[in-house]
Amino acid sequence: MFFYDPVVLGLQYLYKAGYDPTAFVDFFERMEAMEKRKPGTVSQLFRSHPNMATRIKFTQKNVQELLNAQPQYVVTTSEFQEVTQQLARMVNARKGTSEKTGPTLRRSPGNGRTQGDDSDNSKPDQDERPTLKRRNP
Repeated sequence: MFFYDPVVLGLQYLYKAGYDPTAFVDFFERMEAMEKRKPGTVSQLFRSHPNMATRIKFTQKNVQELLNAQPQYVVTTSEFQEVTQQLARMVNARKGTSEKTGPTLRRSPGNGRTQGDDSDNSKPDQDERPTLKRRNP
């Protein structure tokens, strides 16, 4: 029996590829939990779709009625591991660049003092570290 509903087609593809179709239900449950944590984030992506609770019930019903349980399901593949590693590298690369951006201390050229230092002391700090000084009112 072949159905044209996108959810049922997705279930059939998962099942025929050897994956556990209940993972589809798990995905919808995660999306529902995300929507509860941050309302509006998921609903914007799926506003043309039925709500998550309806989709979860529909998917569970179809898994039970249309698909026979398999003795064993695919847990992972080499392709999955490669994509997972590539995504981890991309995430780590983004983290590395964001830490480098931020405020920096500007120094006046040549004298070792920070910009805005109004003191008359013209000799540079020996270790050239910035120091905070109180201004007299």
